[in-house]
Amino acid sequence: MAITKIHPIKTTLDKSIDYICDKDKIDENILISTFACGHETASIEFDLTRKNWNSSSKNLARHLIQSFDPEDNLTPKLAHEIGIKLAEKALNGKYEYVLTTHIDKGHIHNHILFNNVSFIDGRAYNSNKKSYHQIRNISDKLCKDYNLNIILEPKKSGKSYKEYSEFKKGTSWKAKLQYSIDNTIKRAKDWDDFLRLMEQMGYEIKKGKHISFRAKEQQRFTRSKTIGEEYTQENIISRIEKYQNYKSNIKNKAKKYFNKRDKIDNVIDLKNNDKAKEFRGYAIWAKQHNLKNMAKILNLMNIYEITSYEDLSFILESNNLNLMKVASEIKDIENESEALAIKIKYIETYKKYKSTFIEFKKTDNKDLYYKSHANELLLYKAAKAYLDDLESSNTLPSIPKLKDKLKELERSKKELMNEYNNKKEKVSELNFVKLNLETYMQWKEATLNMKRNH
Repeated sequence: MAITKIHPIKTTLDKSIDYICDKDKIDENILISTFACGHETASIEFDLTRKNWNSSSKNLARHLIQSFDPEDNLTPKLAHEIGIKLAEKALNGKYEYVLTTHIDKGHIHNHILFNNVSFIDGRAYNSNKKSYHQIRNISDKLCKDYNLNIILEPKKSGKSYKEYSEFKKGTSWKAKLQYSIDNTIKRAKDWDDFLRLMEQMGYEIKKGKHISFRAKEQQRFTRSKTIGEEYTQENIISRIEKYQNYKSNIKNKAKKYFNKRDKIDNVIDLKNNDKAKEFRGYAIWAKQHNLKNMAKILNLMNIYEITSYEDLSFILESNNLNLMKVASEIKDIENESEALAIKIKYIETYKKYKSTFIEFKKTDNKDLYYKSHANELLLYKAAKAYLDDLESSNTLPSIPKLKDKLKELERSKKELMNEYNNKKEKVSELNFVKLNLETYMQWKEATLNMKRNH
């Protein structure tokens, strides 16, 4: 399990970075990773990025916390590795960040402190429910990949240890009520229908200022609002409406999708369809339905110049390989763009503060000069260290040329994305054809076997 939280940092960025890099909380520098900045200069590098892009964002940074369940028994090193992958996937190489893994408490947790402004395009990070759920989904997928437990976050903070343990085991009345409400919302048409369905599930309902529910064998009523804000009557009604709109949108999208395919429907698996076995009229209709749709599918195969099932399998495999190849090319461009953007950042910093460093070397009173130009000298030192590792000569590449190259990469990526989406649609189309062709072939084979046996 990993629980993720994110909040903005509007002031005291230095203190936040000092806190997450506290040596008492981490294993020296082993559990510190950075991207496009140094952890000792992150605060001033974040600030420089905001100034370079003339950002008016009120937030200085974002603080993302990823906490793991003690029952997972993962090592700090593995937790740190997961944190790096989370940062890479969630931030897409656009924001400088410092990542540390804390081991000082009863549970291992990652701190990812990232700039609120992208050093690539100057855009502020848009933190909302959608972006949070994207982060949570990435974190959950990583947990699955590493065979860690995944559970729902408790909706309400401040649960007692006993109640939280019961929640995890699914034994508390509140946990059961939450589960029942969440599932009923997905089935209910409106509030009255919701109450009817809850009663069917065995709940006694007490109406009033706050809606309350009592399950069989439960002694007292539970006010739904005690589970969390999402479970007040007002919010339950709102969630029902949102889910109804969501289902309606899905149906409309599906309708448009099939209309694009000349209204090709799925072939019905008559061999395993209980309705077809029980009702002769439905079976007759389903056979006609299958024949009509197979005619359309065969027409689609003709468009793709597919003459057999073997051809279909070969073409699908070939298209899948092409799709993977384009995806790989897109990833290569993203990696190249990321490296190029970092290089531009450090070259600009190096050139901007080189004169400050030269003045520092010339001055007699270095202590006084350093005190008044500490940030500039630190930035220069960090940029020079990066460029010394990167460049073999003293001649730095032209920034305008590098920026032109970056724009060219973005154009190439855009073209490849269009190609990728077209290929993906074709693969989806071919998979649809293959699945229905297999269903139809199995049905035909079963029909022939029945005739032979009779």
